[in-house]
Amino acid sequence: MPGSFGLFLCVLYIVFLCQSVSSLRCYSCFATGGRNRCENYNTYKTAMSGKGDPEMTKNCTDPFDKICIIETFAVLGATVSHIRDCSNDANFSFSSNLQNIRGAYYRLYSLDPTKNETACEWDGQHLVCLTKCVGDFCNGPILAEACAAQAKTLITFMSLICFAFSWR
Repeated sequence: MPGSFGLFLCVLYIVFLCQSVSSLRCYSCFATGGRNRCENYNTYKTAMSGKGDPEMTKNCTDPFDKICIIETFAVLGATVSHIRDCSNDANFSFSSNLQNIRGAYYRLYSLDPTKNETACEWDGQHLVCLTKCVGDFCNGPILAEACAAQAKTLITFMSLICFAFSWR
């Protein structure tokens, strides 16, 4: 009987774990001008440590829960805007701002997010770069804090399994 109870706890934990991390998590930052906070590594490091802006980390919600993105928009070699956010993989800032030359960005729309691809397009006036990726916080620096959170979850899960089998 004790083994059944341990197994029940494991199943309950797995259900809870799947519900709590079911949504994609991306860095979220919007800034204008060059050398802005969205391009600064320390912005993300402090956000992940819990000391920075809590809005820098985002649980993506439907319909903008398909991929993470990085958009950079430049004019005459100077960064005009830098965006990191969740996306539905269909609408981007350049698609609403520049409808008249949308065809210039066909290559950006066709990027494969499963390959963490980046491309830039020049339309004669603007340089637009887009990165598409799938995976928690893939649109920013890989920090030890993010890896540590995943490791803690795995260790807790494995501990529960060991506990369940020790009751047999």
